Amino acid sequence: MAEAADALLQEHEAEQRRMEKLNEHSESLIAQRNKGIASAHAPGTVLSSVRLRLAIRSAKQHRDAAHEFVSWWADAATVAWMAAVAGAPVSRVRLIGADPESLLDDDDLAALPPVDEQTRRLVELSARLDSANVARSPATAHGAGQDDLTTAATDLAARHGLRIEVSEAHELKAVDGVWPEDRRRRLWGDFWLEHRIPLLPVPNDLPALLSRMPPEIATRLRAATRAVFQAVVARIRTDEIEATEGPWTGEQIDEYEALSRQEDSLTAWLADYARAVTESLPVIRATHSGQ
Repeated sequence: MAEAADALLQEHEAEQRRMEKLNEHSESLIAQRNKGIASAHAPGTVLSSVRLRLAIRSAKQHRDAAHEFVSWWADAATVAWMAAVAGAPVSRVRLIGADPESLLDDDDLAALPPVDEQTRRLVELSARLDSANVARSPATAHGAGQDDLTTAATDLAARHGLRIEVSEAHELKAVDGVWPEDRRRRLWGDFWLEHRIPLLPVPNDLPALLSRMPPEIATRLRAATRAVFQAVVARIRTDEIEATEGPWTGEQIDEYEALSRQEDSLTAWLADYARAVTESLPVIRATHSGQ
């Protein structure tokens, strides 16, 4: 996983550099047009715009793909860490649960940690209320109120990695979504939905997880975990600044730029975390092997 993640991260960085280079070229052409040196309709100018548009799209797709893959690696490393501390075997299904590309067969999907039963029932109730509303008033089935109810039921299901389907007995049921994004939401919940990170040990978990570790290992794992959460906090703070009414102060601008750099480093810090855990696993297993 480390080798594959490194390869994908390098490809993302290459695409990012290519986009930046094309953007610089595009800006130079704009400057030439402003001076009347070049035409906006010159074939070379149009070709430059096409290439930049494609490069922006490719860089974004590579960025998202790298983040999803690294998140999978970080999740698998965390699962292995927890299992080693508990002296328990690692579940193959749980390790592949957040695979960002592949589908799981029905048995593997069913073996993943389940969605809370109360949440599942709430999703089903929302869907049934929606269906009953349509049955009572089909003429207004597409009214604003009905649209709101339909959207609420669908969004609630999607938020928890579920989908609504009709059983053979014509009953509405909330079943596990099969797509990678469904599984990420099912496994990681608000960590993924709100912060785009997998379910990692929170600071309160670390003392127990690191209590028997050699100091150098404990320090590395603690620092790697903290860096990821610092990027999350930076993202929350940038959202707060963006919601500020009126013009920004110079301090806000400087803070926003610094926080944005931290936020942009989230994937790299997730990779550092995953690498730190992966490389520490032999020591973690040896430390807990006698319990």
